[in-house]
Amino acid sequence: MIEPAGKDQIFVNKLSEIILANLGDENFGVKELIRESGVSRDALSRRLYSADGKTINQFIRETRLLKAMEMLQNEDLNVSEVAHKVGFSSLDYFNKCFYAFFGHSAGKVTKPESENNQEIKPVQAIAKQEQKKPVWRTFMIIASGILSVAIILYLVFNVFIKNSTFYPSAIIKNIGKSFFSKKDNDKTVKDIDGNVYRTVTIGTQVWMAEDLKTTRYNDGTPIPNVTDDTEWTNLKTGAYCWPENDESNKTVYGALYNWYATGGKLCPVGWHVSTDKDWEILVDFLGGWEIAGGKLKEAGTAHWDSTNFESTNESGFTALPGGLRGRDGKLGVLCGNYVGYWCPPRCGDIRTFTTGRTWIYLTETVPNEGYCVRCVKN
Repeated sequence: MIEPAGKDQIFVNKLSEIILANLGDENFGVKELIRESGVSRDALSRRLYSADGKTINQFIRETRLLKAMEMLQNEDLNVSEVAHKVGFSSLDYFNKCFYAFFGHSAGKVTKPESENNQEIKPVQAIAKQEQKKPVWRTFMIIASGILSVAIILYLVFNVFIKNSTFYPSAIIKNIGKSFFSKKDNDKTVKDIDGNVYRTVTIGTQVWMAEDLKTTRYNDGTPIPNVTDDTEWTNLKTGAYCWPENDESNKTVYGALYNWYATGGKLCPVGWHVSTDKDWEILVDFLGGWEIAGGKLKEAGTAHWDSTNFESTNESGFTALPGGLRGRDGKLGVLCGNYVGYWCPPRCGDIRTFTTGRTWIYLTETVPNEGYCVRCVKN
C-alpha cells in the first residue's frame, strides 16, 4: 500500500525539525539524524528518498541551506555569520553548496525592499526603459556573439583537440556536470615504502584509486606483519598481513590492517585514512548508498565473481574484493565477493561492498579484525 502524501510530509517535517534543532552543530550528520529519528539507516534512506527524492546527506544539507537563505533575507547577519549558524565550518564549502542549490552566491541575497526603495523603483524602471536599445540592434549583437563563439569552438577543436594526445577515457556526469577525467588518473602518490598509487578526483575529494599496501608508518616505524592466528587475535597494537598470508596478493589487493594501525601515520604525509565523513560525502555525490557501490567497484569478473553484473566503476575508484581477516585471526579466501574498508573515528566501523549488489553498508566490527584501507588527500 502506498503511503498517503500527508503522512510522508509529516515524516519529512519531523526530520526537518530535528535538523533545525541541531542547526549550529557542524558535526550533526547522518548518524545523529538516525539516532534522534529512531529509524534505521536503511529504512530512513528508503523512506526519505520515496517521500522527498533525496538522500539523507542531501536532505540535511538542503535543510541547512534553506534556513541560511531565510536568515540572509530576514536577519542582519553577514554570509560568514550565517554559514556558522547553519552548521558549516568552512565558508568556502558553504558558498559552493549555496551556489549549487540556489544558482547564485550567498552574497547576492538581498533584504526585502524598504518603503523608500519601493518609491524609487518606478523612477529606476523609467530610466532603464529610456536606455533600451532598438530591438534589431539587440538581435544583431546576440547573433554576432553566437557566431563568434561557434568560430572559436571550431578552431579549438581543429587546432587543439585533433593534434592532442589527450582524450578523456571516462567522463562521469552528476546532474549534468563532468567531474572525472583521465587527467585525474594520471596523478599519483607514493608511500614511504616507495609504492606508487594512482589517484582519482571524485567531486571535491581526491582518493587513492588503489588499496594501501605500506609496511611502515609515514614516520618510518615498521608495522608488524602478523601471520599467526592466535597472535593476531590478541593484538592491542597495529599490525598488517597480506590477503591469504601471500605477499603475491600485495600488488592487486594491498594489505589487510587491524584497527590499531589506522591512526594518523598510516597513510602518506598529506593523506589520511578515509573517515566516516569522507564516505558520506563520496556516497552522497554518487547518488546515495543504494547505487554508489556499483559506481565504485571494478567492473567485470577479472577479480569479482560472476554476480558482479551491476558494477561500472564509472567513478574510477576501482574497489577490489580484498577479503578480510576475522576476529579469530582466520583469513578469508579470496573468492571475489567482498571487501571492507576501515572508516574512523568510531572504532569498529567499516564500509563494506559485496558482489551482485550496488549497496554500500556500514558495518560494526571489532578492532582485531583485518580490512583494507583507502586514503584521502587532506
